[in-house]
Amino acid sequence: MEKVVCNENIDFNIVNKIKKMDFKIIKSLKDDKRSKVILIEIDKNRYVYKIPKEKNKRIWQRIISLIRGSESKREYKNYLRIQELGFKGPIPVMYWEKKIFGICIDSFLVSFYLEGNPATKNELDKVEKELKKIHEKGYLHGDSQLNNFIIKNDETYLIDAKLIKNRYKRAGEAYEFIYLEESCHEEINIYDKKSLSYKLAKGLNSYLHWIGRMKKTIRGKER
Repeated sequence: MEKVVCNENIDFNIVNKIKKMDFKIIKSLKDDKRSKVILIEIDKNRYVYKIPKEKNKRIWQRIISLIRGSESKREYKNYLRIQELGFKGPIPVMYWEKKIFGICIDSFLVSFYLEGNPATKNELDKVEKELKKIHEKGYLHGDSQLNNFIIKNDETYLIDAKLIKNRYKRAGEAYEFIYLEESCHEEINIYDKKSLSYKLAKGLNSYLHWIGRMKKTIRGKER
């Protein structure tokens, strides 16, 4: 069974053209084992066509799709949530899923192409302010590395944002700033690094790095 959900503000003719692959491919933006992302053009407008290859194929991801749908569906909803909460981000066009007995075996997502450039260290102050706004609304970005913030016309846009409810309070906020620090190798001093919440977040971060190193070691031995 195939399922298509599209943004109510989008012309359905565009959706039909995408379904029929009736578009011009401008260039490949990414193509690795995790995902395939291409820039396409329809009627002189540009869109991003994204296939989450790895999550489409993973057994565990397929199983949990029974409950929460595909990765493409979740990302589509995240894009809508960004707009609903008053932030700026890619405007979603549609997502497509193919299911067998309720299990998603394939999917893709299409959004309007967001022009702009990933934030640099020189724009870290803008990213800090945007991340703080997210926290003030009771959410976490979910992947707060520097290149997940786009700067366009001096405004900050969110990409690859999960915008999940912050159940971890100050520790959750501190963890996101620690993650941001690591992604740009710059120290951020807008939170208390002597607080218990920071120490908890730092401990979790160190533990996750240790787990990552252990997994790499195990994979290396298996080869």
